[in-house]
Amino acid sequence: MYQKHDFEILPISALEKVRGHIRPQLFEKENSALFKERFGFQVAYRCVGYGTFGISYKLTGINEECAKVYSVKEVPCTYSAAACSDDYLLTKDSCTMPDLLAPISNETGIVARDGYWQALYISLSDLPVGKHQLTFSLFNNNNELLGSVDYTLTVIDKELCNHDLTCTYWIHYDSIAEYYNLPVFSGEYNVLLKSFILDAVNHGLTTLLTPLFTPALDTEIGKERLTVQLVGVEKIGDKYKFDFSKLGWFMSFAKECGVKNFEMAHLFTQWGAKYTPKIVATVNGEKKKIFGWETEALSDEYKTFLGEFLTCLRAWLIENGYYQSCYFHISDEPNGNTLEQYKACSMLVKQYLPDAKFMDAMSHVEYVEAGLIDMPFVATSATDAFIEKGIKDYYVYYCTTQRDKFLSNRFIAMPLERTRVLGLQIYQNGVRGFLHWGYNFYYSVLSKEKVNPFAITDCMGRYQSGDSFIVYPGKNGVLGSIRNEAFYQGLQDYSALKLLEEKLGREKVCAFLEENGVAKNFHDYPKSAGWLIELRKQINRLLAE
Repeated sequence: MYQKHDFEILPISALEKVRGHIRPQLFEKENSALFKERFGFQVAYRCVGYGTFGISYKLTGINEECAKVYSVKEVPCTYSAAACSDDYLLTKDSCTMPDLLAPISNETGIVARDGYWQALYISLSDLPVGKHQLTFSLFNNNNELLGSVDYTLTVIDKELCNHDLTCTYWIHYDSIAEYYNLPVFSGEYNVLLKSFILDAVNHGLTTLLTPLFTPALDTEIGKERLTVQLVGVEKIGDKYKFDFSKLGWFMSFAKECGVKNFEMAHLFTQWGAKYTPKIVATVNGEKKKIFGWETEALSDEYKTFLGEFLTCLRAWLIENGYYQSCYFHISDEPNGNTLEQYKACSMLVKQYLPDAKFMDAMSHVEYVEAGLIDMPFVATSATDAFIEKGIKDYYVYYCTTQRDKFLSNRFIAMPLERTRVLGLQIYQNGVRGFLHWGYNFYYSVLSKEKVNPFAITDCMGRYQSGDSFIVYPGKNGVLGSIRNEAFYQGLQDYSALKLLEEKLGREKVCAFLEENGVAKNFHDYPKSAGWLIELRKQINRLLAE
């Protein structure tokens, strides 16, 4: 390692959030990865006595096409913790926090603030098997060497395959349109949409929320969100005619991006299935809303509509080879008081989709016991009841309320190992998939107002900073976050455990995890980045033996 007397540079773990005046702690100069694994580490740096811009970098020891280098930018973290949050946080204060992974500007280069620790994130992929000795150097705008660090990555001759989980992160199509001020599904919009879908797939998404009609999600009662409906509807008297051409384009487009499965948007409103989603149709040559908050879910008119629509949709999906890769929603997050309403809506829909699979985010065991759901996505805070009853075929999700008892989440104020540990927990508990509601929700609570996610990260004070989105809208498409990288590392941990299972068997792998502190629940585990780093190294050593 080399550094000038007035410049400091350190190689550190990808799991550290480098925070200004706090000296980085997770010094790391070597690690291992499996073949075809995406690996990340960081370089922390600071100038002493001056600030400057126009700094450039050089990475040697590998093919430059295998590396991507990002500047880790701070964002506002104005709502760090709710009153009932636990203490496993980096802060409970309003502050700025490193999160955004930004391309390095051609104009200003890398910026260094006087006496302030900052970081660069290096993402490595497609490295051949073997030991790679890397050198990362920084130069000032006179091309003088400021400092350099060495890093050794050993790529093990065991191929890491894609995970086998059902993973869905809800992309909000209206949010893209409104942030960029573009018509939904226009040519320019679709270029941006592709970057969001590709990024989601590149971070583990397998299943894409598909807006048959404008999703009935996070909308104030009586209000509506921008129309993103894919199915063309024409009402002719008391009958309906459907056009699936745009849906067909969308599904083909998504498949080309690597999407494997489709979750059809909810057929009833959120939190109880009381009303219908917004549905727009052509009536006597004019576009108009024919269903919405004013229509009860089980009204005769909507029952008639669903009968015609679902019959035609099922036939179209089968004819075009999509049906077996589709899941259907009834209503998001029904509660303990809405079982009968949900059941009635479910029975109605299943008349027309008798062989379909149904998924919903729900945390009450009685829905599963009543046989109403094939794929229950259970809040991690509610999994104990499912575990106690021996229910095995369940999936998990988290949102703003999973903030105590050390539950994993992706809030900006949380340490990154808390985000990453979910991968180990998913394996240990035999969970089959994961859902998160906010991949790119750039709105205030209940979609009342658009927000700039670079300035407002907490839904205008309603949800902890970072809950509502994990990527940012860049000028030319999606920008990532260090939280999203940590989450994906967790999915890679899961895949590494599945690979170890092929060698040792599931029982021995679970015992290994338990011996290392990972309990069969979602809140008992060692609260340490160093522990997680060493555990993953140990998994790699077992695979290499």
